[in-house]
Amino acid sequence: MFKSISFFIKDLIDIAIVYYIIYRLILILKGTKALNILGGVLLLAVITLLSKISGLDATFWLLRQFWIAGIFLLIIVFQPEIRNTLANLGTDPFGRIFVPNEYKFVIEIMQAVRIAMKRKRGMLIVFEQDMGLRDYIENGIRINAEVTKELILTIFHHNTPLHDGAVIISGNRLIAAACQLPLTERQDISKILGMRHRSAVGITEITDAIAIVVSEETGNMSVARNGNLMMKASPDEVEKELMAVFTSKTQKNVFRKSNRNL
Repeated sequence: MFKSISFFIKDLIDIAIVYYIIYRLILILKGTKALNILGGVLLLAVITLLSKISGLDATFWLLRQFWIAGIFLLIIVFQPEIRNTLANLGTDPFGRIFVPNEYKFVIEIMQAVRIAMKRKRGMLIVFEQDMGLRDYIENGIRINAEVTKELILTIFHHNTPLHDGAVIISGNRLIAAACQLPLTERQDISKILGMRHRSAVGITEITDAIAIVVSEETGNMSVARNGNLMMKASPDEVEKELMAVFTSKTQKNVFRKSNRNL
């Protein structure tokens, strides 16, 4: 009896692991052409299985030849996804490999922040939340581009005309740069903090935005939210918190949409 229970638990764990891997692979490929190809491959796999069960020998033989030769074709077709997955596995085997595409911008931003901290390159990045930042977007330079660490590092390079001011992130897009933000009027903020820190506190006092600042003097990162400034923040912890914030926000938006359809 105990042996049968142990086998059942083992099979249950095995199925759960396979399900989790397939689910995460779909999330990784979501929004890419590879997802459509994967759907076609799965359909062929089902047809192959049905032909075997139904005794359709000619069909099964033909599909079997496809699978023998097709595995190499699939490796070529999925080469970019395989390369990116293996690269992520090497740097973070348990975290970033399974991050859905819509949240990859957080990783890109935090990679840029880590580099900026090492180089002591000043940065001010603001994440729009429920309260819009349209007025501040319009006083900057509109970009509306995909978020990449290369783009962020280029914007905040000393020799570029956009390095002064804030970058604003809306959704998973870099909407604008060189945006001027309101300064906090709080007197308890240390006088050694510069315009970026005061702007970060100022924008989070009047909106629900989140702001990240990298000091060009010390290379330390600070995070402002709800008018509070956390100094010397850990990039790893901030990345986890941002991921949690945007995951929760997406879930809330889905819930709201479903309620409107009721």
